[in-house]
Formats: sequence, C-alpha cells, structure tokens
Amino acid sequence: MILLLAACMAGPDGAGETGSGGVVEGDALGVVVDLATTGAGVEGTFEEPGTYIVVLFSAAVEQDTTYGYGERAEAAAEAVPSDSPPVRAADAEPPVVYATVGDHRSFTVYDGSAYVEVDGEATHVTDELVIWNDVTTVNPLGDIPTDTLDGVVGSFEDIVLPRTRQVFGQESDVEGSGRIDVLTSFTVNDYGAVAYVTWCDLGELAGCGGRSNGSETIYMGIPDPSSDYSSPNAITEIWAHELNHLVYASHKYIDNGQLDARENIYLTEGMSELAQDLTGFNNGNQYIWASAIDMREFYGNEDYSTQGVSVNDFLRGESYYSARRDGPLRGGAYLFLRYLFEQAGGFVVNDDGSFTDAGGMAFLHDWFNAPELGPDCVQTLTGRSTEDLALDWYTALVLTGRDLNDDPVFNYDDRVQDPITKFEFGVDPYAVIHGWLTLSGPPVQPIAEADGKLRAGGVEYLEVVVEEPGVVEIAVDAAALPRARAFRVE
Repeated sequence: MILLLAACMAGPDGAGETGSGGVVEGDALGVVVDLATTGAGVEGTFEEPGTYIVVLFSAAVEQDTTYGYGERAEAAAEAVPSDSPPVRAADAEPPVVYATVGDHRSFTVYDGSAYVEVDGEATHVTDELVIWNDVTTVNPLGDIPTDTLDGVVGSFEDIVLPRTRQVFGQESDVEGSGRIDVLTSFTVNDYGAVAYVTWCDLGELAGCGGRSNGSETIYMGIPDPSSDYSSPNAITEIWAHELNHLVYASHKYIDNGQLDARENIYLTEGMSELAQDLTGFNNGNQYIWASAIDMREFYGNEDYSTQGVSVNDFLRGESYYSARRDGPLRGGAYLFLRYLFEQAGGFVVNDDGSFTDAGGMAFLHDWFNAPELGPDCVQTLTGRSTEDLALDWYTALVLTGRDLNDDPVFNYDDRVQDPITKFEFGVDPYAVIHGWLTLSGPPVQPIAEADGKLRAGGVEYLEVVVEEPGVVEIAVDAAALPRARAFRVE
C-alpha cells in the first residue's frame, strides 16, 4: 500500500497552526500540517521519525458514495444502499384552546399503519402545558405514573422551556392558548417511536394535505417501566428534543414563509440532540454522539463510528435517510453543530445555572432565523465553506483529549457540569458514559491495515509510522477530491 503525509510550520508554542508545502518537521507533537494534494492523491515529506496520524478527508459532495484509496485508489465509486425515511405525520380535529383537568379533545394520530382518531383526557394543566392521556387506545404498559409526570412537568417548565427560549428562540402559539400540548399514547409505541412531533400542526406546510392538530403538540409513547426511557430525566430529555423541532420549524420555515422548504432530517435531528445538551439533559444523548465516534463493538455494526459519518449525509438531500447508519448520522450532525456552536464562542455556564452568551447562542438564533438551508446556512453564517469547516471539525474529533494541541479550532471545549441537572454539557471522545461505556476516541487504522474506503464527505484516520525521513504518499481516487492533514503523536 502506498502511503501519504504532508507538513506545516507551527507557532512558537507548537499549538494548532497549520501550514502547507508538504513538509512535516516533526519537532513538536500535535502540530497540524496540511498535506499536499497531487493528481494521484496526497503526499508529504516527513523530516523526523515518529508515529503520525493522517486525517484523510473527501471534499466530494455526493451522498451514499465511497471512494478508494491506497490499493483501492482506482476502484470505481460505490453506492451505499439507503432506506426511505419513515412517514411522520398526524391529523386531528380542531383544538380546544383552553383546557382544565378532565376535559377531552380528539386527536387524529398515526399508529404505524393508519391514521386513527383517539380521545385525549387532560390530566395535567399548568400555565405552560396541557398533558392529554389517550383513553381510546389499549395500553398494555399502563399509564405513566403521576409522580413521574409531575417531575417531568417541573423540570420541563423550570429548566427546559426557559433555556430553550434563551438559547434557540421562542416557540410559536398557533392556537393562542399559551401552552404546549403533550399527548401520551400507545399509538406512538405502535408506530415504533419513543416520541415525535409533526410540523403539520403548526401550519400549512408542504405535504400536510390540510392535516393539523392546530397546536404545538408532542406525541409521547408509553415507556416500559423497566426501560431507560421511563425516568423523569429521560422523559424530560425527550421532550426537550421534540420541543426544539417545533421551535425550529416555526422560525426556519413558517416565519420565513418557506412552506415548501425541507432539510436533511439528520440536520434537524442533530439540532434537537444539541437541544438535549444545551438545556442541561445531555444524558441519553451521550449514546447518540458516542455512536458517531466509536461504538462498533457494542452495536456489531462497522458503520457505528466516524467511518460511518459523512457531512453530505446529514447536511445535503432533504429526503436522505439510512437505517444502517441512523445512529452515527444523528450523532455526527450533533457533533458538527456542537462544534459550530463552540467555534462561534459557545456560552458561559454560571454557578447558579444561568447562561451568559459568548457568541454561541447568537449563532443559533441566527441559524434558526436564517432562510438559508443546510450547507448554504453554514457558509452564510460562518463565511467559510462546508468543506473547510468539515476538515477542521474532523481534525478536532481526533485531536480532542490527546493533550497534544491547545488550538481551540482543533479541540472541543472541556465539559462543564450543569449546576442544576448535574449532567455535563458538551463532548469528550474519551468519556466514561454511565460508568460502563469507555470511549477511546475515533478509530485510527494503521495504514497497512486500512480498508481503503473513504466516504464522500467523510474521513479516515490513518496511523503512519515514519522510520526514516522521506516522502510518504497515499493514492486516492481523484473523484474523492481528497484533502489531508497530519500531526505527530509520538
């Protein structure tokens, strides 16, 4: 297999400056060097023996496409099968604007095979919420316990709602009640979901066919009492995720008059994963972003790592969906959006749990309010191309936690504990999650053992051992539009 590598000059402290020209001096660990691109691939001159990691990135914009490198460099591009996205929609009778406990209203919901009408009974009514219980559908799991719902309502109203409004924006109020509706129904279980929302409830968006509940409604399945989804914190995290979908649709599409607009579902899912984090419930979400770093052994799926992630597959294509890579693409979108939030300045978490914006919240408000979609929004708000940002982001994923480089462009922020919820904000590729899942960063393949497959818009991390100074080359299919970087690790 032919190798590759290139070099750059570092600043006085050896931290994070990049260079080009194909010369890797190797006099400092962690110095990031942009490699040279040739007609045959990438190459660099390594002046010092040592072990290096090459970040090999494809700037091609195709979806579901894999290119060859190394011995596979001349292989034809391969299409990776994907599956159609599930349909998520709900239909309903006109809403009851104001409710008291014991009131009833009908909902038309999707149960996985058909739209059905159910009767909802109001069980909780507060200044911010109305919780309705489906009393029509047979529910073998039993209703969510009242004390659990009381805990969820308290956390949602006291923590999630004010933080969502501060960090992302105000939710709409299409029915004029000033409240968010939650329907708990086993039809959601039948559908195969934990919870969902439908943007059709907010207005006449494309594809709704006049179907709407006419209210900001979260449809919540009945959690198995023995599952991880049954605790107050878990349910609160789910509601935070779904609420963000409603806020996003209201600002991005309806307020901008873009009723026909759609984005990649993984972009919107990643934004709602970010909401779980930034509202203080970055708990179950850890498994999502961990699947985009490396959970191949746990899931028995080789795509459950950075090798299954592509910026194209979560930014481009309004109907793109992959059942096999669902977790990595959700997690990858979150990791990318979290990176953009931090690069914009992030926020400061104060001792009392309040936030002070340092640029990240303003960035998110701009994103929600901007009419641009997907990669166009990235470029408009950052002034940089998606491909340039993606290369920096992929570099940060593999450098964070190695203590080799302190450039904030190439590192995620240190995690900070939420003084209120006690969960930690942010990302750590070497985290120990729930005391049993120990992450060890993205997979790095020894160059001699590399699989030779590079996704369009994806990355491969290659370990290269340089025993003597000289030129290292890696052949890459030119259609991949390869770009590469290297840094020394020992």
